[in-house]
Amino acid sequence: MLYDVRKGSLLFKHSIDENPWAFKDKYIPHYHDNTYELYYFISGDAYFTIDNQRYDLRNGAMLLIKPGVVHNITIKSNKVYERVTMRFSEFDLPKNLREKLSKTENIYFVRNSELSAEILRLDTHYQNLDEDWILYTFRNSLNVILSYVVNYKQFDDKATYDDETKEVINFIDDNLFQIENLKDLCHNLHISKSALCKKFSESVGIPIMQYIRIKKLLYAKNLIENGDSPTDVYKQCGFKDYTTFYRGYKKFIRTNPSQTKKVLLDA
Repeated sequence: MLYDVRKGSLLFKHSIDENPWAFKDKYIPHYHDNTYELYYFISGDAYFTIDNQRYDLRNGAMLLIKPGVVHNITIKSNKVYERVTMRFSEFDLPKNLREKLSKTENIYFVRNSELSAEILRLDTHYQNLDEDWILYTFRNSLNVILSYVVNYKQFDDKATYDDETKEVINFIDDNLFQIENLKDLCHNLHISKSALCKKFSESVGIPIMQYIRIKKLLYAKNLIENGDSPTDVYKQCGFKDYTTFYRGYKKFIRTNPSQTKKVLLDA
């Protein structure tokens, strides 16, 4: 660890994993409510998934992950994994910057650019400033970095899935709430369970039924936030019973459905 500076929703972290295989199980799909994540990849052997898109990483890749978007990294080998991560609340941003960030691309290649230099300059600040001044300086640096982000033009095209994976993802999107198990998928896609599971995990980075469950839970969360009752939502989203829905929701959304409803009513 080179630095880990955080306060509230703010996070600035430069991490190195010498043995990433030992930690690969902790890199699970997740999302951040109302929080942006800026991720700068320095070294390793991995790919990143943001929503339905896969991005193969190389030195100098920078990802901008928007609030509420599911993302995760998949470690492919034990090569040393190094990255810089910054998180910040969208509500701390000026309106014009927030609007511009919402329209930016997911991935950029910024190695040897001024943007890359600004990100790596955080190490210099951390090494040379008294502790009382680090967070203040990092906040100011973040504004500079984001100004470069919204003005940066070069970006990499997203990695595309092969035709078989695209077919599976499209089928899931079109039939999300009717899918109850692997048998449903295999029957309609004319593929064996073992082949489907292996292909999907290798391409997308997570097990296929976990992928389906996450999409259902996020849709359920959106319905609840818009006023629907949790006891109605679980049926709409294809869960067999409320207990299964409740447990999955609490594990992934990190609160229970009725609390989501309460936050909405209290807003």
